[in-house]
Amino acid sequence: MAAVSGGGCGFVLVAGGLGERLGYSGIKVQLPTQLTTGTTYLELYIRHILALQGSGAPLPLAIMTSGDTDAQTRALLDANANFGMRAGQVTIVRQEKVACLADNDARLAADPKDPYKLLTKPHGHGDVHYLLHSSGTLDAWLESGVQWVYFMQDTNAPSLKVLPAAIGISRRNQLDVNSVCVPRMPGEAIGGLMKLMHADGRTQTANVEYNQIDALLKATVEPRGDVADPATGRSPYPGSINQLLFALGPYAAQLHKSGGTMPEFVNPKYADASKTKFKSPTRLECMMQ
Repeated sequence: MAAVSGGGCGFVLVAGGLGERLGYSGIKVQLPTQLTTGTTYLELYIRHILALQGSGAPLPLAIMTSGDTDAQTRALLDANANFGMRAGQVTIVRQEKVACLADNDARLAADPKDPYKLLTKPHGHGDVHYLLHSSGTLDAWLESGVQWVYFMQDTNAPSLKVLPAAIGISRRNQLDVNSVCVPRMPGEAIGGLMKLMHADGRTQTANVEYNQIDALLKATVEPRGDVADPATGRSPYPGSINQLLFALGPYAAQLHKSGGTMPEFVNPKYADASKTKFKSPTRLECMMQ
């Protein structure tokens, strides 16, 4: 706990999404974590950070918003006096949107509400690295003595409970990057953490998108594809929940080299097996992992 309190850890909340897929028209961090108290996700996260902080130095929080969520997130914080955090303890960085692609030929998609406008979507949570770097947030944290940066997603209530253990493991094993994961069932719609080996022997541990795992395994090490480990009944590849713990020094140094830019990709969801029509327009995106 000493590595967390005393200002030793900064927190990054990725909060660029709306709750439309959950049947909620507002921002996801304003959703209630449970019905008896109505405590929102944002309030829960901040209360947990303040509990970890105790009487020590303030633990900083950065929130990445998007054009869809920025105004509502600021209003939620203002209406609740930052849920107890001090002025200046919360930093908001906003990501911009990019144009959507309508088909495999990368035709730009028109906004269905206005055919004279392009349909746009957020660029993906990978923008968080560029924004933390370009805003000077990480350099300020480093100067104030922060040693660790913990990335959280907008609707994962238990995510902070594992932080002390994650920091302990990172310190013991001298890890620059540590990824919190969960058990995964074969075929489950969640990315898998896998160790990939290049032809020249180089290896890397990476998150593989769930819609690519089965094909990747069939083409390499497992002809049956994404199947269960007989000993556990679960996938051998744990599920990635995008809860990342970085050692701040090496992380900030790397961002100074790269500028915080992340590789872009397109990951369309197709309407059928012919893979000629998208279910909905896609966009260039980047991942935070």
